[in-house]
Amino acid sequence: MRTVAETRFRRAPWGRKKHLLPLPILSVVLMVTAMASPAMLRMTVTVIDDGNLTLTAAVQNVVHPSGPDGKIVGIMRVTNHASTDILLTVASVRIQSLAPETPGETPDGRLDTTITINVPLTVGAGATVNAPFSGPFFSGNVLGLSLGDSFLVTPLITWSTVLSSGSLEGPFTYDQAKVCSGPGPSPSDPYWISAFCMNA
Repeated sequence: MRTVAETRFRRAPWGRKKHLLPLPILSVVLMVTAMASPAMLRMTVTVIDDGNLTLTAAVQNVVHPSGPDGKIVGIMRVTNHASTDILLTVASVRIQSLAPETPGETPDGRLDTTITINVPLTVGAGATVNAPFSGPFFSGNVLGLSLGDSFLVTPLITWSTVLSSGSLEGPFTYDQAKVCSGPGPSPSDPYWISAFCMNA
């Protein structure tokens, strides 16, 4: 009986070394990709942050590092600080990398993408909604980005206030472009976050 059991184990596909060899190689490829571009594999951009509304777009992954077949996947977090519901009807953000030698002035083509979420989207008073986005194909190559980069962030956000009667007040639009810079390389903060933004 022992001999039969041992023979069956050896014949199992997961017991053959030839099936296990590709796994470490794949892990190394993914690790190198993450180390080469931590800025875009995990990136958070502040779109709006005021007394009534806060929107942040968090890139969680990049499918293929370069355009035109690359794709950005993440979550847009919408927080309504007002005492009434709001109805989002447009929510898109264009993100462009800026030339390191002239930050805040010239997009350099290393990344140019526009992310959107499905609308209309109702956000209750005092509530936060996480809306997934899957950005369209982008131009550039995220492997050329670094934590010290700055980005031109151009939002187009339109919403209306939902009154107690059910009617809408608005619409209101926010489209102020701004230049956002990250904290730079730091062991305690290894991913790019728009810590410093100024109007463009």
